[in-house]
Amino acid sequence: MHDYHDIKIIGFDLGHGETALTWVRADNKETSPQSLLVNNRKSQTTAIAYHPKKGIIVGEMAYLLPDADIFQIAFKTRRFNETIYGKNIKDFVNAIYKHLIDTNQIHSGNNNYFFIGCPSGWWQEEIESYKQLLSEDCLPNVTVVKESRAALMHAKESGIFTIEELQKSVLVIDIGSSTTDYTLVKGMSDTPVDFGHDLGASLIDKEILKKTLECQRQYREGREEILRLGEFLRDEEILQLEEISQLERIFEQNSLYKNRCELRCRKAKEEYFNYYESYEETIVNVGIEDIQRKFKFLPLVNGKIMNAILNQPLAELSNKSWLGAFEDQLHGVKEKLDKQGVQPSAVLLTGSASKMWFVPEICQEVFPDLPCKRDGEPELSIARGLARWGRVYIRTAWFMEEISQFLDQELTGIVGNHIPAFLEKLAEELANGLVDEVIRKEVQYWRNREIIKLSSLESEIEQKAKAWLTGSDANDRMSKCLVEWLSKVQNEVREKTDSICQKYGLPLGTFGNKTIELGDRAGKVPTSISLEDFTGLSIFVGHLVGLIVGVVLAGLFHILVFAGIIAPILGIIAYFVGGSLVKDIDIPGWIRKLVPDQKIDELAYQQKPQLREKIQETLTKDPTIAIQLAKSISEWLKETVQEQADKARLLIA
Repeated sequence: MHDYHDIKIIGFDLGHGETALTWVRADNKETSPQSLLVNNRKSQTTAIAYHPKKGIIVGEMAYLLPDADIFQIAFKTRRFNETIYGKNIKDFVNAIYKHLIDTNQIHSGNNNYFFIGCPSGWWQEEIESYKQLLSEDCLPNVTVVKESRAALMHAKESGIFTIEELQKSVLVIDIGSSTTDYTLVKGMSDTPVDFGHDLGASLIDKEILKKTLECQRQYREGREEILRLGEFLRDEEILQLEEISQLERIFEQNSLYKNRCELRCRKAKEEYFNYYESYEETIVNVGIEDIQRKFKFLPLVNGKIMNAILNQPLAELSNKSWLGAFEDQLHGVKEKLDKQGVQPSAVLLTGSASKMWFVPEICQEVFPDLPCKRDGEPELSIARGLARWGRVYIRTAWFMEEISQFLDQELTGIVGNHIPAFLEKLAEELANGLVDEVIRKEVQYWRNREIIKLSSLESEIEQKAKAWLTGSDANDRMSKCLVEWLSKVQNEVREKTDSICQKYGLPLGTFGNKTIELGDRAGKVPTSISLEDFTGLSIFVGHLVGLIVGVVLAGLFHILVFAGIIAPILGIIAYFVGGSLVKDIDIPGWIRKLVPDQKIDELAYQQKPQLREKIQETLTKDPTIAIQLAKSISEWLKETVQEQADKARLLIA
């Protein structure tokens, strides 16, 4: 076993709105993730300030710094390749890393492994760019993990879901500041099906800012539409029209002040949703933002204002309201899942914005039959899940390496050793089918004068043999032959994988729990194998059928008909009409009756071995056939083993 001593796994949830970090040791798989504190808090606002004397300050301290030159928030977006966003992210992450070292929460060096989350909707190219950004002159040992996967890992390890529930499909809804991600994780697979959308809770923060100024303007213009502001504030606390215009110009000219006010709005939003029943008629009070020591900005949030914000059309959402967009997206996800024939077993809500009271209500309306679960501290669940996932990842890295070596170096050889047995069995099945379903019946038709000429009999046998080889009966025989053969290959594969599982403390048979069923791998090895089906192994088996049609049928008539079934009577006919005319003469019925069913059956049975040998010879004389078949089967088995290895790694945690 490998030594995990001193390896520290750090889950880094760098969110658009909030950031949290947790850690676990790789050598202790029982401990729960512990929080790493930034500014003595478990979670921090994702904010960064640049101060002329104090340098870079992050989190709440950046917000409290009154005389910073630059103050940035909400800079985790898909645009991190742009210079300003990339710089903000790198400076923020480096400052966090330095803070953790300076406060002795971690030690510098390569024993720290960082697992950083990203929205499920990000493309693989974006994930790679994000990883590169955070790895260059930034953090050591960076791995980027989709946040929905981390949330599900935390749900599994913390007991929110049972293993039985997680073996089915779980719909993870991660509502963050910039995005809402809908991810279907099937059977704890390492490859979730993701649906990502740019619907974030930060849109609500921006609307609170706008609505605050709008309500004050309406008060001064005497046309209040949302609430009577005079019932909540004194007249001197409400901005004059000119002051409102000046403040809007300041926001346009200097993002520092706008960001500070927007962050104040976020705090008001969070306070409202934490205790929304208490603020139906009362304005939330999270303090006043002092702008240039001249303007006092107080976010206006209560039940009426929040209701107006959540239901008003937003340009960012194609003129849908936040509530409408969320509900439409849920229905869209449900429709996609229905089309795929997938019924989730449960819904998992995560992300700090999932605490908004209407979120579980709408989820329950759209998915009425599913339990809807949420962690008690959703703002920390991603960071904890990232740390848990990182521990699994590290502890399974060598396990996956050995599995990969086995797949790359040994699997093709195992399959290749079994190829002769497969070709022998395939030849036997096809020979039996051709004799029983084609040749015997066609000779009987000729004997009964349903086919007049021997040349017609030869033509009919060839056509019917081609049709049979590409029909359902031959498909079934080939599929059955393939399944039986694969089960023998699987036994040898299981012996090898069991030895690897035993080495890493996994239950024996981890890779044998799923039997190889062709229908379960649609598009890989379909149960219907035909010349018209060009997917997976079917195209290769179709190639084999083509060889049989081209080579065997050319001599089929002579092998089985002339060789034994009707040969005795052909000599008499040839004596009178000449050998060249035998095939085209209408042989009298009384002569045909000299070939009874018993004789046809007996001679057909005797010729089966000869046909089988001819087919097997055709399949084995070309050495590329075995190579191609071994490669095709190995590629399919490789996917199956890799899929089960991904599931097995979760058991190592």
